[in-house]
Parts: sequence; structure tokens; C-alpha cells
Amino acid sequence: MLPKKYRLPAKEFQSLYKNGYKAKGEYGMLISAPNNVQHPQFGFVVSKKIGNAVHRHRMTRLLRGISIEVVKNFEMEDTGRSFQYIAFKFCNEYKILKDEIFRLVEKIVISEKQ
Repeated sequence: MLPKKYRLPAKEFQSLYKNGYKAKGEYGMLISAPNNVQHPQFGFVVSKKIGNAVHRHRMTRLLRGISIEVVKNFEMEDTGRSFQYIAFKFCNEYKILKDEIFRLVEKIVISEKQ
């Protein structure tokens, strides 16, 4: 379960989509922008195009687990950034989805430093 402090408030989804930096992968798109809080926040959009409710919920659970690993691996505990992942295609493999999200986060972090 994703701790409450890491959840992106629903009212920020639309502004993050409009103003954030976007990085696209095979299974989805990661959008990121700085936020005012002192920790990262994550939000997920898994539409009905992905599949039935079982598939959508499975993907959301995988994304929650991966987002906790992102915080630990990239040492983002004190980083004020918002992330939104919009899923395009169903992925049932944890490792494949994790590799893609890690690659997208690295891409965003590198572009931020330039």
C-alpha cells in the first residue's frame, strides 16, 4: 500500500498533466513536475482501455509497489516532486514495468539537471 503522504491529490492531476515534463514508454507515460511538499507524490491513471477491472487493479497494485521502490532507489525521500503515470497498455510483469518506470524516472531526473 502506498503511504498517504506519497499520494498525489486528485485536484493536482490536471495541472500536472498540463505543466509537467512528459516521458513516454511502451506501457505508459510518466509526467513529473516540482511540488510544494518535501516528499514525492505519485498518482496513477489506468483507463478502461487497459482491460477489465481485474487487469486495471493488478496494474495499479504493481505501480504502487514500484513507486515505493523508486523513492528508495533514487533516494527521493526529501525531494519535492509530483509524478503521474498514465497507462497505455496492460503489463502483468513486475520486472518489465519496473524497468520501464526506472528508465523514465532517470530520463526525467537527467533532463531536470540540464
